[in-house]
Amino acid sequence: MSWRGVARRSLPFLITGTVGFVIAYLIVAFFIFPATIIPTDTKVPAVIGLTEYNAERLIVQAGFRPRTREKTYHASAAEGTIVRQSPAPKSVEPKGTVVALDISLGQREEEVPAVVGLTYAQAVLALDNAGLDVGRRNEIGNEAPRGQVLASSPPAGSRVPVPTPVNLTISTGPSTIEMPDVTGQTASQARSLLEQLGFRPSVKVDSFSTMPVNTVVTQTPVAGRSAKAGTRVSITISGAVSP
Repeated sequence: MSWRGVARRSLPFLITGTVGFVIAYLIVAFFIFPATIIPTDTKVPAVIGLTEYNAERLIVQAGFRPRTREKTYHASAAEGTIVRQSPAPKSVEPKGTVVALDISLGQREEEVPAVVGLTYAQAVLALDNAGLDVGRRNEIGNEAPRGQVLASSPPAGSRVPVPTPVNLTISTGPSTIEMPDVTGQTASQARSLLEQLGFRPSVKVDSFSTMPVNTVVTQTPVAGRSAKAGTRVSITISGAVSP
């Protein structure tokens, strides 16, 4: 028999063997290396705005793995809803990829602290520590010391969103105040006391006084007289005012 005859008879067996080998290879590759045969990349579902339960269910259905990354306060997102995700929505990723989720705790709220009776500076610090803003400053005459907080709005104990401005009503002091006696005090002590009471001190120097230098010799108006807040008080200091 010629070699051509042998080739004709062998050809069907050769074709059958080749096809069988290819099929066997594909079967083995499919079960051992399925990712190389069937693409597994797919779009990450958009879950921002969904509840945690619905977001996780959608992610699992798409072949991904949900994981909570962070829970944080959010000014507008309802509590328990998704505010951020990674990878980004509709990005193409391999199935099985972890999708990290940030979940809203809702609007943060704080209790307005009690600031009545504090100085304005103390009240500002208390509000700042609570995460609240200082709103309008309203000043009225009152028997309370000058600069003392008389009221807050919203009042102490109210629960408000952060940040919320809290308006403060501040005392400007009594309409008339008894003039204190500052004679014998140093210039800085006298100035400090008069300014705290709402007066405006001015200083003169008496170079001929025998009292210790920088000591208040006289004052006008005199101690004990009633005067309005803002009244100018002239104090005379012995010698020269120390720097």
